[in-house]
Amino acid sequence: MGQQIEAVVQRLRRFARALSQDSDGADALVLEILSAHEGKRLDYTRLLTALIARRRDLDDRENQLKTQRPPIKAGCSGHPDILRAFERLPLGDREVLALIIIEGLDYETAAAVLAVREEAFIARLTRAREAFSRQVDGQRHAVLRIVK
Repeated sequence: MGQQIEAVVQRLRRFARALSQDSDGADALVLEILSAHEGKRLDYTRLLTALIARRRDLDDRENQLKTQRPPIKAGCSGHPDILRAFERLPLGDREVLALIIIEGLDYETAAAVLAVREEAFIARLTRAREAFSRQVDGQRHAVLRIVK
């Protein structure tokens, strides 16, 4: 049982970090979600749904305050251009990409986490992938621009 709980917590932390880009904030978010579900059965899908809802609340509040995210720390990733492109995506796009790419969920489970039909999830995922590709391509073009 302890190993199952540890595995759930590790997956939640990984997902929270993908959404927030701030490890301290992500850990606090996971702790908040686990505390709210204390004494209840640790269903990963339910916890993930709660984490997403709470992250959306925090993101809305952050947008209202118009605060900027801290810059990417040097050495935090082997691919800072990919990380920057991911950070620039809207929260909804980061969510669907993280559920599939980072968490490795199948479409049906990921759709259930977001409480949408599978077809709607696939459409969101397609748009998120396209937006991500545009972000990455835009960075490459900016870097490779020739100046005379």
